[in-house]
Amino acid sequence: MDAYVIGYIISGIVIILAIIIALVAQVRVNSAFNEYNDKLSSLDMTGAELAQKLSNDNNMNLTVRMCGGHLSDHYDPRDNSINISQSNYSSKSIASQAIVAHEFGHALQHAEGYAPFKIRQAVVKISNIVSSMLMPLLILGILLQIFLLGIAGMVIIYVSVAIYGVAVIANLATLPVEINASSRAKKLMLDLGCNSDEEIHATDKVLNAAALTYVASLLVSLAYFARFLFMMLMVTKRD
Repeated sequence: MDAYVIGYIISGIVIILAIIIALVAQVRVNSAFNEYNDKLSSLDMTGAELAQKLSNDNNMNLTVRMCGGHLSDHYDPRDNSINISQSNYSSKSIASQAIVAHEFGHALQHAEGYAPFKIRQAVVKISNIVSSMLMPLLILGILLQIFLLGIAGMVIIYVSVAIYGVAVIANLATLPVEINASSRAKKLMLDLGCNSDEEIHATDKVLNAAALTYVASLLVSLAYFARFLFMMLMVTKRD
């Protein structure tokens, strides 16, 4: 059997495994959050109050605001804002505070000029532009396929390789930034006095589960990239 065919088959299996890992990762995030969302932290502060305190303690003029969605918390470097989901904004739970501290970790990265953060921002910006440019070509390829035009298959394959290649690079740039933000969050929580065994375990469990979702995203994009790459190599060799 041709090596490219073997690679194509293996990549299909890897895709299935990667998707399973991604689903498990998401379940673990929700499970960890729900487990500790009802357990109050020794820090008598809501998520919003914690974000504001961290901002004041580090002499950072951050905007703290509520955003919609479940676990949609994020730091926006465009306006130096920490956006906290509704459930975490007014919650004093260990889980909510861990997530807010993680987002503040990104704010610290931005303020310090942390190199991986700057690289991630540049890569994500470029990947968004490239993906938006390539998506019309993918749609065109699908339309051509509907009308049974032979060139369509190669258009879809080449564009898919490019899209998933960009996704792999973006995920590779994202992973170390997220791990570092979680490491900062754990230290921030300890420094504030959130240091009981349960609180340390809860913070680790919530943030480690969240980190696994980024690993899963990388695996999924990598598996799809390999799948379309082997498909392209198979077709190119055949031609």
